Amino acid sequence: MASHNICLRRRRILQSAVAAGGISLAGCTSGGGGESSGGDITGEQQAIEEWGQRLNEHAREADIDWRQFEGQSLMFGMNVHPFTELMKNFIPYFQELTGINIQFSEFPEDQLWQRLVLDLEGETGLFDGFMGGLWPSSQYHANGWTQNLNEFINDPDLTDQNWLSMGDFPQGVLDSLSYGEDNALTALPFGIEAYGITGYDQPTLEQLGIDPPTDFPSLRDAAKTIHESDETDRVGIASRASATALSTANFATMFRSYDADWIDRTSKEAVLNSPEGIAALELFAELMGDYGPQDIGSFDWYRANTAMGAGDLGMVYHTPVAIGVWEEEQLDRTEWIPPLPGPNGSQVAAPWVWGLGISNYTENAGAAWLFLQWAISQEANLLQSIKAWDGHPTYGWAREGYIFDTPEWNEFGLSDSWVQAHRQGLEMIPSDPPAVPVDVPMNMDIMSEVAVQMNAAVTGQKSAAQALNDAAPRITEHAKRIPSSYL
Repeated sequence: MASHNICLRRRRILQSAVAAGGISLAGCTSGGGGESSGGDITGEQQAIEEWGQRLNEHAREADIDWRQFEGQSLMFGMNVHPFTELMKNFIPYFQELTGINIQFSEFPEDQLWQRLVLDLEGETGLFDGFMGGLWPSSQYHANGWTQNLNEFINDPDLTDQNWLSMGDFPQGVLDSLSYGEDNALTALPFGIEAYGITGYDQPTLEQLGIDPPTDFPSLRDAAKTIHESDETDRVGIASRASATALSTANFATMFRSYDADWIDRTSKEAVLNSPEGIAALELFAELMGDYGPQDIGSFDWYRANTAMGAGDLGMVYHTPVAIGVWEEEQLDRTEWIPPLPGPNGSQVAAPWVWGLGISNYTENAGAAWLFLQWAISQEANLLQSIKAWDGHPTYGWAREGYIFDTPEWNEFGLSDSWVQAHRQGLEMIPSDPPAVPVDVPMNMDIMSEVAVQMNAAVTGQKSAAQALNDAAPRITEHAKRIPSSYL
């Protein structure tokens, strides 16, 4: 057991180094993490072999020719992420099935967006496909950077629609990734998230006599009690709070649950500095600035995730999907609460969707589509969604219509509170208008302005009112550029 824990710590250190340093692991496959007492082949390695064969056996059930692009080579731009960490173990099995060579070029999240935009704007075709997210996908579509995946789905030479089983995906998720008069699908989703969900360490709350939060005031009181208690060394709470666009995801849930909004879609002007918006940021800044880690201003999704997974937090305001590198002990100790109601009872969750898209500038679009189908097949997404071996990175759950009904989920799946919070959170994602303006090409520009000012409030550089007042003029500039067709 001791050697197993050492290996888990080594893996976590390596993952931290990759995330911090932007190490590229292109074309790499994992060699297995833990060691048995006798140094034999590990359960992890055996499980990878079994699942690799299982993925290919499942693929062979499709009525398509997996060898039709044999000899082609693909490069996918990927986030340093549990999905990437897991699936690069199985690259050899895809190559065995198809004869297609594939490499992953990995970057931390903020660098990934920069590299993708440089490649797509320059029409270089460096990346045949890429790991893309919901928030920037409208920008990619507006600029003509992505292939319409519906064209591949409707091609019988490339797709067996019965095998692909698009009905497994929530229709709202597919709609959120589709744009224009032709309803072009920009990515095939593998991971879906609802933000602003609270995970709490149950033994800590029980030890301190704290009831699970039921609204934002009780969330604040619980965080304060944990943070100031001498009976635990855990800090009160943490969330994403860095000055990058995607770090606004959890704040966006609180902000919209306070009945605030970012822009007026008729006048195309910023309205985030309303009294409701200011009250939401005041609370978020108090929670993170007063009851969070000292360096909360640098917390992205990975740091918030690993801080809770390592046992450093009493609560995390996050998404239950981001538990891919948690140790089993903290998973067992954590209970989950769906997005909390705002002052007037509103419960709104901000969404995120990870998917794989295909560049409009690739010469190997057909081969890239075969990889998408294989990597997000029913069996692949099931594997991505369970912990099938010690240290197994998890991130998936997009095929909700399939995963939660499998025997493997009953054996290796997560807690009932996880499923309940995840599903209820997804039900709280609004579509008209969205929780953040993901339906307009200027979404990332708008939320980047929000992120800078949110970070300034959390770190005590500005009051909430000053921060949002400073953001408003620049957001109005971005909003004025929104094409009317997107509104």
